[in-house]
Amino acid sequence: MHRAELICPVHFFFRENFLQSLKINKMLKSNKIVALIITGFTLAFAGSCRKDYLYMPPPPHTSQPSSTLEANFVSTPPNELTSAYWTTADYLKVTSQNMSTKQIYSDGFMNMTGTYLGLSSFDNNLDPGLEIKAAYDANNIYILAQWTDPQVDPEFARCFYNGPTDPLKSDPDSLWTIQGNCDRFALAFEIQSASSASGSFSTVGCQAACHAGATTAMHPDAGKVDIWNWNLAHSAPLGYVEDMVADGTGLSDDAGTPMWAWNQKSASPRSGPAYEWDGNTQNIKLSNGQSSILNQTYYLYTKTPFLGDPAKGDSIFHRTSQPGMCYTCHGYQGQGASEEAINGIGEGSKSRSSIISNMNNNQDMGDYISGLGTGDFNNLVAYIKGFSGGTPGTYLQTPTGSNADIMAISNVTPSQITNAPSPSKNIHTKYQVLIIRKLNTGNNDDIQFIPTTTKMVKFGVALMNRDGANHIGSAIETLTFK
Repeated sequence: MHRAELICPVHFFFRENFLQSLKINKMLKSNKIVALIITGFTLAFAGSCRKDYLYMPPPPHTSQPSSTLEANFVSTPPNELTSAYWTTADYLKVTSQNMSTKQIYSDGFMNMTGTYLGLSSFDNNLDPGLEIKAAYDANNIYILAQWTDPQVDPEFARCFYNGPTDPLKSDPDSLWTIQGNCDRFALAFEIQSASSASGSFSTVGCQAACHAGATTAMHPDAGKVDIWNWNLAHSAPLGYVEDMVADGTGLSDDAGTPMWAWNQKSASPRSGPAYEWDGNTQNIKLSNGQSSILNQTYYLYTKTPFLGDPAKGDSIFHRTSQPGMCYTCHGYQGQGASEEAINGIGEGSKSRSSIISNMNNNQDMGDYISGLGTGDFNNLVAYIKGFSGGTPGTYLQTPTGSNADIMAISNVTPSQITNAPSPSKNIHTKYQVLIIRKLNTGNNDDIQFIPTTTKMVKFGVALMNRDGANHIGSAIETLTFK
């Protein structure tokens, strides 16, 4: 403990009296006993006075809930999930509400609405307990979000042939469809005065951007909104956040090369995949410079044209005479019979060359494949890939321009996502996502943060569990620059 350097009034009083006593002592040399008594009395009171001013250092700050998302200025960038700043930073506890419910995708998009009923269907009525922290330095803003989700759902828009039905839709499931969705966390900030029939962004938050007229219209009637969309399908494997803008014309990617593109032969979700995995290890460099390997079951990066006609492959698989007759050993729907099942999600993600090689090298298959030509093999593989897990319905690409503004780090990395079991268990139970962006990007499709003049910024927040149309969250919260 350190003693405070203060002059106590009591100390001062007795010090003055002590000096006066010395004068008296000089005048009355014979009265030594009186001088000693005065001196002892003075020292005793002086000691007790100093003790009253002992300095006790304050206890270390612990993370506490706050009414707004408080961004403190920092000199050391908290650019890692493990940065010391995050252990003591106060947090905004978001009380999630139903934001968008009972929305259905268009024809051919199936089993994509895991948050269809909002809170009650979000991981079987699990409270995500979303907490958000923030900081900023001279260049960047840092936002850390954490919420509970016991499983990871990385699939988004897989191309299935004769895939699963959707209990919420009457769409035919035959031939090619787009299936499945991923987990998402999104933020919305106003760029220019945004409004719709729901109100202005300043009063109703992101409802002005995401719920104009029909609830599926993801844009305001006027103004402009910045949408930051972190998700497992594209953000996690690349280390970026999807940066989009919503205005009177709709919702679109920012300028530059977007993070992903549709893997379809045409605009129709029933047209089938244009590409498949080429068999090479999918090495990729993340936004923070680190390297990662992408699981081809869920992510398509190194690609080659998708070959074959699955309808013709279907005929070979179910042919009642050789060559063909694959169903007699593997089951009519590939579920397994005398031989192994081939309808698991991982089977369709194998490279074309490895599937054909396994056929040729399996002695038990000799009579079943004898006489099949190259085209027949490609058709058969196209059918097997189509029904046994499908092919990723999007492919990844490195973003450029304004699309590459926002970096992201999460505790769920692509190498941890496996296809056994599916969906993959979240080994952390919680998601942790750190978002990093320049305060001022200089792009007109981004919000610009100016902490010196604008201390408070309104924003909306959304959580999605295997969904992209329905979400829970909060329409309006406040970011405060401290």
